[in-house]
Amino acid sequence: MPSSPSSPCRNTTPSNLPSGVSIGELRRTLVRLLQTEGLDSPQRTAELLLCHVLGWSRLELLLRQHEPFPHTARPTLLRLLRRRLRREPLQYVLGETEFFGLPLLLQRGVFIPRPETEVLVEEALAHIPPESGTPFRVLDIGTGSGCIALALAFHRPAATVLGIDIATTALRCARRNARRLGLRNVRFLSLDILRDTPPGAPFQLIVANPPYIPIDLLPQLQPEVRLFEPHEALTDGADGLLFYRRFAELFPSLLAPGGHFLLEVADGMATHVAALFPGATLRIRRDYAGIERVLIGTYASPSIPPSSVP
Repeated sequence: MPSSPSSPCRNTTPSNLPSGVSIGELRRTLVRLLQTEGLDSPQRTAELLLCHVLGWSRLELLLRQHEPFPHTARPTLLRLLRRRLRREPLQYVLGETEFFGLPLLLQRGVFIPRPETEVLVEEALAHIPPESGTPFRVLDIGTGSGCIALALAFHRPAATVLGIDIATTALRCARRNARRLGLRNVRFLSLDILRDTPPGAPFQLIVANPPYIPIDLLPQLQPEVRLFEPHEALTDGADGLLFYRRFAELFPSLLAPGGHFLLEVADGMATHVAALFPGATLRIRRDYAGIERVLIGTYASPSIPPSSVP
């Protein structure tokens, strides 16, 4: 929102943030500045920026808010603040995020994990036995930062997880995260799912959060998304159903008997996606906002493909 004449920080800019003040006072100033610029979650953003610069936890920040803000940290804070004020996503500014309780490294060129995708992970974990005497293979299509694959590998160490993506930057990020978390039951492979077939079939579980935003809706996205996140991770360049059509072709031959697939879908698109899988038994799970978010399916006879795909 634009600043108003009555705004308490109408003259505050990154370059003239107060110096020689307490951490608590600086936090309040940052919150007002972020509010004036119309950015989401100004208090959380201010606290995360300060925690990142100081190397503290949020609890430590609150307990030590009466201490003076160190002048040596000011240049770093200003640099990060300017990036956020240009609408760069906070996850890119900080170089990290959290997903399903796991700390993940993140960088420009890699799709930012969304909280609603955690519902897909919850559902996937319910399909993976905590311990298994037989191999349980999971395929994660369009793995991005590796968030889904890593969460599944972390919570189900008996399973083996393969994450595939076409983006080199994303795969590099996913592998760094796997090493950071010390996970040995997950690997990442470069593969174009629209052209090639993943190795390692049959899989007991396939999960995917594909690009599903129709190309004509791209200009309507928030600046943080439209200007900074990789477009190839947002849209299929068509109607938002391109990847699902490909999945309908592949999944019958990729799934093990009794295996399941879990697909994240856009708001209002669950029934449209479901119509692409006429040979599957399907159900839909809503996210915590009540939106139909995850399509869950299985084939009675996985070796027999659907008779037709729209």
